[in-house]
Amino acid sequence: MADITQNFSQLLLTYGPGAMLDLPENAVVVAGLQDWDYKGSNWKPVEEERLVALLKQQLGTKLSVNFGGLRHPPMFDEDRRDNNGPGVAVRLFPCWFLVNDAPATVSNEAPVVPGSASDKRRRMVEFSELDVTGGGKLSYTGSGSKIGVNPIRFVGACTKGHLQDIDWRYLAHRGKDLSCRKPLYWVERGVSSDPSDISVQCTCGVSISMADLYKPQFLGKCQCHSPWLSPRRDSSEACNDDLRLLPRSATNTYFPQTVTVISLTKSDDRLRQTIVENKTTIEGIRALPNFIDVLRAIPQLKDAFKEFTDDEILQALSSDEGPGGNPNEDPRIAEFDMMANGAPIIGSDYAGSFFYAETLAAPLLNLQPPWDGFLKSVVRVHRLREVTCLYGFTRLEPPPTSAESELDEIQLAVNGADLARTVEWLPAIEQMGEGIFLHVAPEFLKQWLDSKEIVLEALKLRARERRDAERFNRPPKHRGAGYWALHSLSHAFMAELALECGYPLSSLKERIYSTGPAQADRFGILIYTSTAGGQGTLGGLSNMAERVGELLARATKRLALCSNDPICAEHSDGSEEYPLQGAACHACLLVPETSCEARNTRLDRGLLIQTVLGGGFPLLS
Repeated sequence: MADITQNFSQLLLTYGPGAMLDLPENAVVVAGLQDWDYKGSNWKPVEEERLVALLKQQLGTKLSVNFGGLRHPPMFDEDRRDNNGPGVAVRLFPCWFLVNDAPATVSNEAPVVPGSASDKRRRMVEFSELDVTGGGKLSYTGSGSKIGVNPIRFVGACTKGHLQDIDWRYLAHRGKDLSCRKPLYWVERGVSSDPSDISVQCTCGVSISMADLYKPQFLGKCQCHSPWLSPRRDSSEACNDDLRLLPRSATNTYFPQTVTVISLTKSDDRLRQTIVENKTTIEGIRALPNFIDVLRAIPQLKDAFKEFTDDEILQALSSDEGPGGNPNEDPRIAEFDMMANGAPIIGSDYAGSFFYAETLAAPLLNLQPPWDGFLKSVVRVHRLREVTCLYGFTRLEPPPTSAESELDEIQLAVNGADLARTVEWLPAIEQMGEGIFLHVAPEFLKQWLDSKEIVLEALKLRARERRDAERFNRPPKHRGAGYWALHSLSHAFMAELALECGYPLSSLKERIYSTGPAQADRFGILIYTSTAGGQGTLGGLSNMAERVGELLARATKRLALCSNDPICAEHSDGSEEYPLQGAACHACLLVPETSCEARNTRLDRGLLIQTVLGGGFPLLS
């Protein structure tokens, strides 16, 4: 099979372990972490102590007792294109195929089920009936000549991530002769591809319509198959979910479970920061009697510590306090406290630094009302490091986002599928970028939140969050009117920035900081961009920091009138289908899914400004 390459973010967020992928010749499922082969290459650790501590605490027994932290995925090696090169394995899936233009004139295979002459009939075969060429191409030898095949479009899955082939022969003969082994045919009537126009027919005369397979409980119970893992099925595992029909190309085949943190600068001391950035490597050699000599001999560490003396290094290591803090604590708390501390310079400006920013002086911003009261400070983030870790996935229904956790305590969704039978490490990517942090004045926001009108509105928002949670059969997460307002403002600000900063809207990301009623006041918005290379730190976004007042004023002015008004404004109370979307649509507030931390939910421009319907008590009135 030819080499197929994906960038790191695709591998983690779209085609991670358990994801179905169409290659040029075959359909496959990406193998679990047990088959991510570094081929003897030195795998690169991803240093992020806060994230490792959070994963250990939250995932518990899902991780091995020997859990070793985070790693970069295997990197493609141009010089090792043979089987000895590092890479991620894939496994053939599904195992049922349709034969292209199968001959229908063979007497012992001709279908006897009545049908139109225009019906398109294709022979259904299993992998065991196929021939495999040296290049991995599959073919079927029916009447003497080799005929190409295509993988079947439908598989079975459950909400816990299990995946399996559908037993087509059993379904077609359900309630009849289950011992029949005559040829099966995939029959399509017309060109609509409607399930009622597709059927599976056996030459013995039985058939079943695809429309029947969509009926609840028709496919039976899940059998706990995980074709990306070894073994494919764990005898001790049980699943009571109903098996559901899933088209392989559907958008709900794979929802990654990820957690993202912004790396902190623990100290302005460059030596301590260098130790943090190389923590895993240092811990691996620290017990050696000639520790300093070994450190000086490793190229990676030799260059990083060349300007420090042996005594300085040992003294810094002996006073290292470790990650500290509560592992249950949302990583955004430490991020907010770092960016909102008011220091003129935050972090260090040197190659390899994880974070470097400056708090802009108030006269430089020249803020006009209401922004002079709304913003406590504006931080230009010249450099930041974002670490994203994949720890599981779901199918059919998306897991809750990190935005659905209260800011004082994070809760990771742990009911997804495993990436390996024994998880000894987790894949992660680190990306560098830049951004703008807006520190929202707590007194401004609290005055609005405490008003009678907003207290009543907050109760309505809680009811809508409860209705949405009931749809997915999970406990409701209430973020409060403050989060809804800041999230809506973040989307409007991002859209305005995209017109000025040179980055497309799909490249920008958000991070909302909003505490609940019984928590310390932390309110802010971080708009940033990050990439695996250096393109995320070119300055186009961070240089917009001085124009924040102008950009926010223009962004909110645009929200007053949407091209879909009055219909958009009339949805301020949400709908039965989308209770977490108020006065928000693709013409005003919705942004690309890659940019939003909450899947375009908890949005309502009516909380910020007065819409064409009037009324309300908007934040920026």
